[in-house]
Amino acid sequence: MQTTRTCSNCHGTGEVIQEPCETCHGKGKVRKQPKIKVKIPAGIDDNQTVVLRGEGEPGEKGGPKGDLYITVKIKRHSIYTRKGNNVLCEVPITITQATLGAELEIPMVDGTKEKYKIPEGTQTGTKFTIRNKGFKSINSSSVGDFVFTVIVQTPKRLTKEQRELLVKLANTMNEQPPIKKRGLFG
Repeated sequence: MQTTRTCSNCHGTGEVIQEPCETCHGKGKVRKQPKIKVKIPAGIDDNQTVVLRGEGEPGEKGGPKGDLYITVKIKRHSIYTRKGNNVLCEVPITITQATLGAELEIPMVDGTKEKYKIPEGTQTGTKFTIRNKGFKSINSSSVGDFVFTVIVQTPKRLTKEQRELLVKLANTMNEQPPIKKRGLFG
């Protein structure tokens, strides 16, 4: 019976280091944590990977370094959401802005503001699109859109004058104004 196994001194490399150095103990490489600056391309999406050539583990026997793969995790934003290269958000507007129309200043992802005129009679939930203000595509020159949905906010508290004006408006529109019931104390 015959068995074959690797040498316990050289571990199959064919070399025995007589005087190993104190730093690497004869392995020929030292573990360290370098700081590397990484340029993240504009428009990168969640779970996409950036590859840095030659920044990975050192090669065996003086071979070239491997590659470093970085998987990107995008942090969620409180205002904006992303769908492909399009940016989505909700913009609150007042009843008067919705009824009369208005010019809104919409905050963009890059920190700038874009003016957009909404028409009179705009309903809550209406979507508006600002072309080419979304994210850039990594592999082409195309740019996504910025899509915002208006949400009409109804005031919770009115002054006496504001309430009277709304009652007059309701009367001119042939609506029944809400009847304010008097409580026990008033």
